[in-house]
Amino acid sequence: MTRKIIPLNDSNWRFGSVAQKQFSDVNDLADVTEWLPARVPGDVRLDLLRAGKIDEPFFADNNEASQWIDTRDWWYVRDLDLDLEKDERAFLIFDGIDYQSAVFFNGKQLARHTGMFSRQIIELPNRKSKIENQKSQLAVRIWGSAALPKLKRTLAQQLWARLVKPLYTSPSEPFPDRYATLKCQMQFGWDFAPRLRTCGIWDDASVVIARSVFVEDVWVKSKFEIQNSKFESARVQVILLLDSDRVQNARVVCNVRGKNFADDARSYTFDLNLARGTQVREVEFDLPEARLWNPWDRGEPNLYEMDIVIARSGATKQSPIRDLGIASQTALAMTNDVLDSCTTTFGIRDFSLARVPHAPITAEPWQFVINGQREFLRGANWVPLDAIPARLTRDDYAARLQQARDANINFLRVWGGGLREKRAFYDLCDELGILVWQEFPFSANLLAIFPRDPTYLKLVHAECDAIVRALRNHPSLVVWCGGNEFNPYRNAHLVKALDQVVATNDGTRPFKPVSPSAGESHNWRVWHGYFNTREYRKDKAAFFGEFGLQAPPSPAALARFLPPDRLWPPGKMWEYHNAELAKLWRYAHAINPDAGSLEDFVEAAQMAQLRGLQVAIEHARRNRQRIGGCSFWQFNEPWPSINWSVVDYAGQPKSGYHKIKQVYNPILISLDYELKIRSRGERVRGALWLINDTLNTIRGDVVGTQNGACVFSSRVEVGPNAVENLGTLSIQLSEQTNELLFALRVDRQTIATNEYDLNYCDASALKLFDALKMTALTWLK
Repeated sequence: MTRKIIPLNDSNWRFGSVAQKQFSDVNDLADVTEWLPARVPGDVRLDLLRAGKIDEPFFADNNEASQWIDTRDWWYVRDLDLDLEKDERAFLIFDGIDYQSAVFFNGKQLARHTGMFSRQIIELPNRKSKIENQKSQLAVRIWGSAALPKLKRTLAQQLWARLVKPLYTSPSEPFPDRYATLKCQMQFGWDFAPRLRTCGIWDDASVVIARSVFVEDVWVKSKFEIQNSKFESARVQVILLLDSDRVQNARVVCNVRGKNFADDARSYTFDLNLARGTQVREVEFDLPEARLWNPWDRGEPNLYEMDIVIARSGATKQSPIRDLGIASQTALAMTNDVLDSCTTTFGIRDFSLARVPHAPITAEPWQFVINGQREFLRGANWVPLDAIPARLTRDDYAARLQQARDANINFLRVWGGGLREKRAFYDLCDELGILVWQEFPFSANLLAIFPRDPTYLKLVHAECDAIVRALRNHPSLVVWCGGNEFNPYRNAHLVKALDQVVATNDGTRPFKPVSPSAGESHNWRVWHGYFNTREYRKDKAAFFGEFGLQAPPSPAALARFLPPDRLWPPGKMWEYHNAELAKLWRYAHAINPDAGSLEDFVEAAQMAQLRGLQVAIEHARRNRQRIGGCSFWQFNEPWPSINWSVVDYAGQPKSGYHKIKQVYNPILISLDYELKIRSRGERVRGALWLINDTLNTIRGDVVGTQNGACVFSSRVEVGPNAVENLGTLSIQLSEQTNELLFALRVDRQTIATNEYDLNYCDASALKLFDALKMTALTWLK
């Protein structure tokens, strides 16, 4: 036989609620008075919404009316027909239950668990029902979010919280209860997300049937060497976590083939001596003429697929199992020697961090080096695609990640207030060649301290161990980070624990203690500090980790989540959906001081976002000799909102998205000119630069036009990973519009364009209190 999988991702579930109880051993299934249909992966709110019990929580302020869900506990139940053979073993697998849960099988509690991200594997009893043809019952009890742990504050912490409270912006606060959990932090309310604490079986669920050996986990590591400037072969190490129900000899067969490229399949066979119980076994082999995984702008993201077959030791090398992959299900099923089998994907690549050549001496290494090539990061911050992540599918991830790739993004920072995303996210990043920076679920602890008690740190190890083990086979994942915006010195206990987690469970990737780290900026002087957008040009960091401006989505998009009488003028309902109105008006007025309609305001605010991003990104790219990359805040959003995203909840791009596509082109034409108020007829002078992030020398023609008239034309050449000064440009401003366009043509094809509004200048006055507040926060951090 081969591994049999019974998927539990379906609508064969039902759910009901009971009174909330303390998180402990409790079985009150009989207290459910009403059963309703349910789906897995799922969430209580989604199931109630489908049943007509609540209104759409993302429209207007309906979310407030469903907060009662947190005060109830919930049961999810389904029938399960296992029908196991005598020598078969069944393993129940949940990739994520949110957050406190207990699992029951035929009325008996098998497990109780705390955590959102860790995988639960539970072996089910192998016994027939006493009543013929009676199915088994699987039940999961999930505690509502009102039962989440509360943070225990010391007297000193209570006093400190009162002192620093004025420095926080709602919904943030010092020492919040969310610090006591490793649940998705933004669900407690964030400046771009609602207070919506999810509850349910949010990730995949299944039952795996094996025989005397169960493959619990597979970790693939690889090394390669380049000899005489030629890549020869890779050394592949396969680390297996096996559960054997007896002492026995077994044979391991590894069938390797290209997943996204044509390649001859190769097979490797090893003999193992297994003890009873869970154990780690390692096998190694050379993979000749291996193809490397690359970011999309450096080559092909080549991936391998490996079938791993565990067989009885009596299976000879001539047995069919040696040459059959999992794709050959029928033939393999006929091989009675097979005890278990599974398939995994991996990539072969080398990654390291190096010092950016001309970065500040105090900066940490911020130059990403992949397969020996330095890579400038044209990145974005990624937040959860949905405030109710249970409903996310591969298609949802594919649509948004393709938009990122189409915008020339080569790097995503998975923000620490969000998720360990579902597997499809990382699979797609592997396939698209997008680099990933993964943060652990710790965020926004600027002036406070995460808990130090042993129970909390034990939870940190359990959840974060599971995150690392789930993601470490993905070649797109290149950096682990402790989390977002906390003080690593006051939280040294947490940083130490996370460093141990990464060293123990991976050890092949760098670990950054927090973002921002030394040499990295989260530049919120613009926006939160009301500074002018030209302030971005003063940033001396070696990596720009966060920067951006809010912009509303289109008027049509606003109408989908705001009532007609709340669309205009902006008010409380806009603020409920995260709009920071004073700042929106401040930056929109720099574009159009007379914006007096919804359409004009949206256009001006989106253009302000566009220009701010352009100023920051072009500054970083012109200075690539001292800056390793940039990552704007933020690419996407988790609910219909007025925030910093460049793509709205429905996937509609804002104006800023199209500018990102231009300024993140691997080849960029950039004009460095002073941003100041000018009179009509005055001349604009600036240096023109050509930036080349590719590995090829670029030769072509650059043409610049002002309002359609040619103002620059030159034959150009720039080497790989280089910046070339094309000279000084002097342009006289016309009386009205001053649109400056550049285009680079190579072999009669336009491969890069850029655009400027020379009339644009963000010259609004600073708000002194907000500027001082941002300065104080920066100093305190």
